[in-house]
Amino acid sequence: MMQVKKLYPGGKEKAFNITYDDGVEQDVPFIAMLNRYGIKGTFNLNSELMRTEFSWRHPSGVDIKRLGVDAVLHLYDGHEVASHSLTHPYMRELTDEELRRQMGEDKRNLEQLFCREVAGFALPFRYYDQRIADCAKACGFEYSRMSEFSLTYAPCTDWYYWKTGVYHIMPELKSFVQGFLETDRELAVCQIVGHSYDLDTENLWQTMEDICDAVFRRDEIWKCTNLELVRYLRAMEQVEISEDSIHNHSNMPLWFWIDGKKVVINPAEKH
Repeated sequence: MMQVKKLYPGGKEKAFNITYDDGVEQDVPFIAMLNRYGIKGTFNLNSELMRTEFSWRHPSGVDIKRLGVDAVLHLYDGHEVASHSLTHPYMRELTDEELRRQMGEDKRNLEQLFCREVAGFALPFRYYDQRIADCAKACGFEYSRMSEFSLTYAPCTDWYYWKTGVYHIMPELKSFVQGFLETDRELAVCQIVGHSYDLDTENLWQTMEDICDAVFRRDEIWKCTNLELVRYLRAMEQVEISEDSIHNHSNMPLWFWIDGKKVVINPAEKH
């Protein structure tokens, strides 16, 4: 019987992702940091608030301002742009019609602005239910990220009820990342969620830079966006593994450890 372990693209053993909400001015230096370390992020934007450059004062006294349309056109190059609704409302309180507008129009606006596919949705605030999940599917999103945290390295099993790993202001942040670096769990994933303005209000810039540096130094980690992770793991679900063979029924190459060797199996191929 073959000894098999599933791997990420390129034969990587683990996946790492950062996903930040709201599209604020602090995204500019934060993305510069990610780019220095070759780390991809998923940035969840509110297209209507971008048009008005909405701003507010954080309880800490830090002024926070949404980036305007002109400022974001190329800022997120190399990263994923996802929907965060038009205006960041409490989604549970909306009518069905307004729910569809908040999600569907934001998707269309962002696709038009960035001239690329927008296939992910991130929930504003914490209130989530089946109605929101169903609307995400109907609007054509491939996943819907909740504002709840699993504190595990296990891949998601329902992409329309996606709990992220850790919120970056949680006290568990450093130990969670260290545990990820040490784990040998199959298809381990570490996802950090937050807002770039938290780096100012919570004095987290050095902490996040240290994390990026630690991940950068580990060759076994795949630095990916939400959508890249979702599509790869969905493809992995289409693999048929028996005692003596692996059949890739998906539309993308998939990687494995097989009897101590890294092997890539192309679409429709059998090993």
